[in-house]
Amino acid sequence: MLKEEMMPSESEWLILETLWNDEQDLTSAEIAEKLQDSSKMTRRMVGVLINRLCKKGLLSYTVDPQDSRVYHYRALKSREQLRREKSKAFVQSYFGGNMSSAAFAFLEEGTLTQEQIRELETIITKAKKK
Repeated sequence: MLKEEMMPSESEWLILETLWNDEQDLTSAEIAEKLQDSSKMTRRMVGVLINRLCKKGLLSYTVDPQDSRVYHYRALKSREQLRREKSKAFVQSYFGGNMSSAAFAFLEEGTLTQEQIRELETIITKAKKK
């Protein structure tokens, strides 16, 4: 599990989402362009966030063979892998690591559809078998 300071912030998560959704390496300019409709991030801010993600070990890059000033970025972890790690860190931070307390808190506050209830029952059944 990643340490809390190594977890992506909300803004950094947007960068990762862009890469996951596109399913290919992107330059910082391409990422900024894709984010311009959904966020108010400037190209400069996108660059800062990309650098942070690289330092956190969540992004890697390759240098463009035609232009050494252009970098192509890729996420090093899948959306699901990082979501699990972030969820575990959240439960640890706010619920003392008690997953059932976290689950109860969310379930008490929300309304579930029948489909979501069936999914939850499936998860509980699998947990019982472990």
